[in-house]
Amino acid sequence: MDSRFKGVPENGLDASRVLEELEALARGDLDPHSGRLWAHVYDTGLEELAELARKAYSLYMDKTMLNFTVYPSLIKLENDVVGMVASLMNAPETAGGTFTYGGTESIILAVKAAREHYRRNGGGGVPEIVLPITAHPAFHKAADLLGMKTVVVGVNPETMKVDVDEVTEAITGRTALIAVSAPNYPYGSVDPVREVGEVAQDRGVWLHVDACIGGFVLPFFKQLGVDVPDFDFTIEGVTSISVDLHKYGYAPKGASVVVYRDKRLKMGQVFVKSSWPGYPIVNTALLSTRSAGPLAASWAVLNYLGLQGYMEQARRILNARAKILGGLENMGFRVLGKPESSIVAFTRDDVNIFQVAGLMRDKGWYVQEQPGSRHLGIEPSLHLTITPVHDRLADAFLDDLRGSVSEALRNPMPRVDELVEQFGVGMMQGQVDPGQLMEMLGVAPGKLPSDMTIINSLMHGMEPKLVEEVLKLAVNEIFTPSRQG
Repeated sequence: MDSRFKGVPENGLDASRVLEELEALARGDLDPHSGRLWAHVYDTGLEELAELARKAYSLYMDKTMLNFTVYPSLIKLENDVVGMVASLMNAPETAGGTFTYGGTESIILAVKAAREHYRRNGGGGVPEIVLPITAHPAFHKAADLLGMKTVVVGVNPETMKVDVDEVTEAITGRTALIAVSAPNYPYGSVDPVREVGEVAQDRGVWLHVDACIGGFVLPFFKQLGVDVPDFDFTIEGVTSISVDLHKYGYAPKGASVVVYRDKRLKMGQVFVKSSWPGYPIVNTALLSTRSAGPLAASWAVLNYLGLQGYMEQARRILNARAKILGGLENMGFRVLGKPESSIVAFTRDDVNIFQVAGLMRDKGWYVQEQPGSRHLGIEPSLHLTITPVHDRLADAFLDDLRGSVSEALRNPMPRVDELVEQFGVGMMQGQVDPGQLMEMLGVAPGKLPSDMTIINSLMHGMEPKLVEEVLKLAVNEIFTPSRQG
């Protein structure tokens, strides 16, 4: 066989052997259904729900959403799913929307539609997006892809909600979109959407609400009597909203919806091309070929749980959140922002919280580190995304957290200020060899660093632009193609 093909096995493996190897690889991962992950996984613990979603996904896995004329059932599935999400967001009868593969895609499509709306209404130059520092990086990604500019404004340091006065001052004739969060991911605070909406309506600017993580919990929290700020289409100034189904909609990844107040606005996100020899390309989302599996699974989960099912999951989240907040207070942690959804961020000044996260990882828990930035005045914190399954695991988690804090206080890791300074100056002056840097950090092809404590400390202390360059280098090194033979 030609040596160029040595990356592909010479002979195919038996199906049983392939599955054995996959299972062996998976044993090195955390179990997404263990309830011990506090990010990336949205688990009800209901096995019958998970099984239903898998079957629905499998039933439609081989059907593509590229050409709905071949699979007309996809039209009903998408209309039903978008309709249910729109209803949850109190959208008017004029509303329209699209099923996407994730929150980032939903946000990019909304930004594109806003850009086209801006241009159609005579806007010139480079269109701008006004957004708080807490807004999801997907908006910056959208600006990078679409030739736009982001204008970042501050937040209230106590509530971590966007400063409405700063938003007002940042709006210019080039503003194509204002973005707010319900809630923001770092702290779980809901931006003052009603106040920003009034500003947006007064200035005639598109307002997008990123409810990707809150869209399927905040409405049910409100039904359960929790004081939740308004954020949906009942606010006149809101133009579009993104809501993820693969988060608290409990559907498999990736599944999201973007909804527009008026379906005519959706036209700005659609791509159509007929001036070529092939069939007309009509893309309502970013991707052309995409499996209908996530759409079918979302439809199945929505219909299985229904409003009362989602209400019950929200009740379990609130129970878990109450336990977590009480336990953190008893341990002397400071909760950052104003957690109004299912997210809690916390810190302590007398302990290395990155070390605490590492010790929790040793105990089988995944707690997400938020490095923050010394240069931007953002303190480091630990982040919890609370899901229904955590209601029965909160006490065990708090016990292990208490033990991890005690261990970190007894055996503190050395400060890394000098190392931060060395890296920062060296990178600025081009005196750090990328290969040596990756080796020092424990990064290699296919290999993650064994201890993230020092790396998180470096990320907190270094200039954000340097952090981004180092992360690009690390990702490029880790994802190096394998070579067999």
